[in-house]
Amino acid sequence: MLEMIQAGGIVLYIIIFSSIIAIGFAIERFLVFRAYRCDMNKFFPPLENFIKLGKMQEAIKYCETSRHLIPRLMYLGLLHKEESIEEIRQVLIDEIQLKALPSLQKRLGILSIVAKAAPMLGLLGTVLGMITTFEIIAMYGLGDPGKMANGIRLALVTTAGGLMVAIPVIFIQSYLLAQVKDFEVQIYEYITRFLRIMHKRKEVKG
Repeated sequence: MLEMIQAGGIVLYIIIFSSIIAIGFAIERFLVFRAYRCDMNKFFPPLENFIKLGKMQEAIKYCETSRHLIPRLMYLGLLHKEESIEEIRQVLIDEIQLKALPSLQKRLGILSIVAKAAPMLGLLGTVLGMITTFEIIAMYGLGDPGKMANGIRLALVTTAGGLMVAIPVIFIQSYLLAQVKDFEVQIYEYITRFLRIMHKRKEVKG
């Protein structure tokens, strides 16, 4: 393995470095998504009961105890409970669009860059390897295949390295983008339900 890495030269080192960056950011995103995720089927019914009964301080304390994304949005909405429902809606929409969704999408662009750059770096290594091979052929002819081995090895190793990095990164990025979409759907679903019960509470209280 070490011989293969050395054969790939500086291009392969760059590919390996980019793969480490991609792995680091992917792990960071998995941890962030895990921290943000909440079982809303369990969380939401008690909150709904608090709001319907007009127990707003209990509702605020209930949301305040959670570190998850959607409960924190609802906590923000509850802090504006004395405002009109349209004002609460606008506060939440601004928070979602300006902070929540960008925080979910953060660093996914880096994975996209790595996925696109890795095969291009592999292609660069292929070109450099072929140039080296042709230079050796020009100097020594075709009589000694061993002299051409380094150039060919560089071409093959870097191409394989670029693909080995790009393919899994593409799958990881696609999975994370799907997770962001799921988050977005869930956010809007539960914020809509939250606003609906907030509106009914205001109607009841007159």
